[in-house]
Amino acid sequence: MRLLTLVLFLFSVSPMLAQKYMTRGAEVSFLSDTEAIEVVAAINNQVGAVIDLSNGDLAFQVQMRAFHFKIALMEEHFNENYVESDRFPKATFRGRFVDLLLPNLLTEQELSVKGVMDLHGVQKEMTFPVLVKWEDGSLVGTSSFDLRCSDFNIEIPKIVSDKISNEIQVTVKALLTKL
Repeated sequence: MRLLTLVLFLFSVSPMLAQKYMTRGAEVSFLSDTEAIEVVAAINNQVGAVIDLSNGDLAFQVQMRAFHFKIALMEEHFNENYVESDRFPKATFRGRFVDLLLPNLLTEQELSVKGVMDLHGVQKEMTFPVLVKWEDGSLVGTSSFDLRCSDFNIEIPKIVSDKISNEIQVTVKALLTKL
């Protein structure tokens, strides 16, 4: 009986073990401090991501020009003056789940991801929480964390420093399907 239970368990979990999941339509959004005079918010639905459940590796790539703002002038300033999208067209994150236990993914789990964020030509090691669950055969992940513009050499001119916060709240949502 134990052997049968073990075999059934391995068959139910083994498809997850050796599979990669990906998306080209993950969503990254950000919001400046809501106490700043001018709230800056943008959304990008053209984010690529790959997760390899066999080793817990993951990678995200964000095209900076794909962020859209409600106000066109904000989008222009974001691309030309702040993130310099022509010089730094993408941001990436490469990392690994710190505490990935595959059988636990059958229910929603809060995990940690540790890796290197490359933004605006600056690489910074980061760790942040990720909520992961299975939904209809797809892997769903969400995360929220803060980034400081100054950590990535993104300068906020003094003339607008009271309007735009140095700390940006980032939210990531991804629905990844099997490769």
